[in-house]
Amino acid sequence: MTGRIFRNTFLAGAAVLLIGCGLFLGVVSRYLAPQVFRLIALRVLMIAVLMVLLLAALALCAVRRIVYPIHELDIEHLISGAVYPELQPLADRIREQNRTIRRQMDELRARQQEFRAITDHMREGFLLADRRLNILSGNHSALELLSGGAEVQTLWEDACRAEIRQAAQAALDGEHTEVLLPLEEGSYQIIANSVVSDGQVTGVVVIMMDVTEQQERDALRREFTANVSHELKTPLTAISGFAELMKEGLVPAEKVREFSGDIYRECRRLIALVEDIIDLSKLDEGSLVPEKEAVALRALAEETLESLRPMAQRQNVTLSLEGEEAMVCGAHSLLDEMLYNLIDNAIKYNRDGGSVCVALRRGEKEVRLSVSDTGIGIPKADQSRVFERFYRVDKSHSRAIGGTGLGLSIVKHAAQYHDARLELESEPGKGSTFTVIFKEYSV
Repeated sequence: MTGRIFRNTFLAGAAVLLIGCGLFLGVVSRYLAPQVFRLIALRVLMIAVLMVLLLAALALCAVRRIVYPIHELDIEHLISGAVYPELQPLADRIREQNRTIRRQMDELRARQQEFRAITDHMREGFLLADRRLNILSGNHSALELLSGGAEVQTLWEDACRAEIRQAAQAALDGEHTEVLLPLEEGSYQIIANSVVSDGQVTGVVVIMMDVTEQQERDALRREFTANVSHELKTPLTAISGFAELMKEGLVPAEKVREFSGDIYRECRRLIALVEDIIDLSKLDEGSLVPEKEAVALRALAEETLESLRPMAQRQNVTLSLEGEEAMVCGAHSLLDEMLYNLIDNAIKYNRDGGSVCVALRRGEKEVRLSVSDTGIGIPKADQSRVFERFYRVDKSHSRAIGGTGLGLSIVKHAAQYHDARLELESEPGKGSTFTVIFKEYSV
């Protein structure tokens, strides 16, 4: 802009000067002799050159003086009245645009910080890369899984996991890619999709989800299905075999009663198994949600012990109850089921002449219900799994006494429903103690 102003000013001044000189020489040429006219014209030309140079210097100074305030304008901090009045509308417009840009930049920074705060606290990994697999953005979870937390700029670096890089490459080819990444600390689902703009692939977005719990649930579901099938098949096979022998007339008359008793026992075992499965399913689904009320645990324990006393007498096991009355807030039916399963197991897995003791202890804002036996005990390696469905420490002994393998699973679910804690102390050959710790009921 300075050059244009200087050029225009200089040319205008030079044109006026040359025109003036031309007019002057044209007038004096009429009255002077040629020799004198040439001398005067030479001097006028010299003066004109000097005047042009002076004019250039004056024009340059004037232009600088005019343009200097414009060059020195602080665009970021324009003050009203600090520029030429002719430029004031432009300055006001620039000042308003500056305010708009600052406001938009503040909003953009706030959204960026919010997005970063959200993604950094996500358990799922989020990674964005360009078409050359240079990393544009990624949260902490993604970088931890990608390179163990090491600083990386591109997916091509050696520190990056090859499975994630391969999924991103496949996504760049336009394929929706899903890969299961099994690691020691868990399993992750890698999902990669291309980013398309104006019909062109410009990058790739990778989502990394922790599916460890889902994989464990699937494995448990498969195991549960297999166990149920096996547990149902065993008594049904026995029933079918006994019935077939009787149908073919291969059972002597004196053995019919014995075979009928075997069929009856297997049927009862099937019924118990199905009932336990139904109860567990209801607990899992939350459909079995009885109303809570104040329950006297000692009175409930006395009733349960009385109902199981005939079975204990057949097993030659002594039953006893210790401790004072304690009240808890819970579902009477579930607490009864819990007590029944604990005492039933303590009798079944006891030794001849053994004992079972139910004890109630009141502590600070809690009630401890313990069922102790003098039975076969549980090895340390199996204690963490005894509450799993169908898990048996001694499978042959369990089937011999008719257990379904679901009793302790029901106990665990009932304890969870009551926000109670479960503890187990056991030593092989010396017995076991199962303790349920409730919050004490307060009116």
